[in-house]
Amino acid sequence: MDVYKVYQKYNKDFIAFARSIAGNNQAFDLVQEAYVAALEREEIFNNMNEYQIKGWFFTTIKNRNIDNIRKQNKFKYIENIGLFEDTENFEENVHIRDLLKDLPEKNKKVLLLKYGMNLNSREIGEILGISPSTVRSQLSAGLKILRENL
Repeated sequence: MDVYKVYQKYNKDFIAFARSIAGNNQAFDLVQEAYVAALEREEIFNNMNEYQIKGWFFTTIKNRNIDNIRKQNKFKYIENIGLFEDTENFEENVHIRDLLKDLPEKNKKVLLLKYGMNLNSREIGEILGISPSTVRSQLSAGLKILRENL
């Protein structure tokens, strides 16, 4: 079965799924992005049956939503460094800010991206223009400093 037929047959299911994970405003866009991605890589579907293609669409829609959330969070990071202000305890917020303030800038950025935005070392490396292994070493060094100061 080809991609277009699967898309036509299950389009309502795809939109319902996208609404369930992203809301009404973004659902149609997520489904369209998945369909465009399918058209760009149509050759990968040659050996797939209808249900495998359907599964591919659901997975792609979910992953596009995660990508969109991460992009939004990256912009929030750039606009507002106070990512750890979400804890409920005011004293914890103050203590965390004090600890982070004393960290070297490179370690602080890596920690904020890792724990504030839940990014992996490859993604952090792309944002900061450093290798994933450098990210891991800076993360380790930053955590060591924090542990020593607790």
